Amino acid sequence: MTDFDTPIDLHIHSSFSEDADYPVDAIFAMAHESGVSVISITDHDSVESIPVALSLTGAHPVRYVPGVELTTMFPRDGSQQHVLGYFVDPDNRRLQETLTGIRTLRTVIAQRRIDALRGLGFALDNERVWQRTGGRAPAATSIIIEVFENDANRSDQRLAEYFGGPKESDRIINFYREYFGHGAAAYVPFDSIGIDEGIDCIHAAGGVAVLAHPVFVRNRDWLDEIASMGLDGIEAISTYHTAEDISYYLGFAERRALAVTAGSDFHGPTSKPLITIGGVTGNHYRYFEELAARVRR
Repeated sequence: MTDFDTPIDLHIHSSFSEDADYPVDAIFAMAHESGVSVISITDHDSVESIPVALSLTGAHPVRYVPGVELTTMFPRDGSQQHVLGYFVDPDNRRLQETLTGIRTLRTVIAQRRIDALRGLGFALDNERVWQRTGGRAPAATSIIIEVFENDANRSDQRLAEYFGGPKESDRIINFYREYFGHGAAAYVPFDSIGIDEGIDCIHAAGGVAVLAHPVFVRNRDWLDEIASMGLDGIEAISTYHTAEDISYYLGFAERRALAVTAGSDFHGPTSKPLITIGGVTGNHYRYFEELAARVRR
């Protein structure tokens, strides 16, 4: 097997993401065991993993791309959209300031979500949510786990199907869709920097900007508008995409002269138990080479 044929995974979360399970060294080991040749750890609004990962690269056969995932907003519909930044300088001042600002906004959203669930009659303990995230802005996962683990909710029949019922195998995602999804009972309007600002920030930090899991852009016609903001690439190969989706995004990338990336969005068994490192079809090494060539250009 040549490098050209080996799989890559450029969308992985470590425990520096508040909703992921594994430390950086464990991710390198799991990638190697899975036959993955190149990884990028792209934690939510955090570059804390980068110095740790760089310290491991000299003694590890898995290649590494410094990365981050920015939580941004598409102003057209107010939707949450994620922009992946690769080859970024973690010490860049603008990047650091932007990450701080995003985390502040996410903290406000988290409290609004907690309040919305309380309004529906669920019990939640703020202190336990923050302890679970290590002081980081709580993602939906940490809030949902508190709902599941709070003793006061044990007899709530609304949760029965998440324990031994049809929603058990992927309970975090299922709860999110039912309660936090757009238009759902505990839905909270999103607030963050715009996609364009996120792209500019990644460029300022010397990186390339890639739209993560584009299937979450509600209207494909809007992709041209997003690409025109200075996007460098699109995550066409994703665990969230059907074969038809992948075909469409590959064609879109070719039409717009965008790089293609492949990523699993691995978090670990707590929030996304059905996703594994490298567990996405079509994650070819050539996509990494093309991305690296774009950086050199």
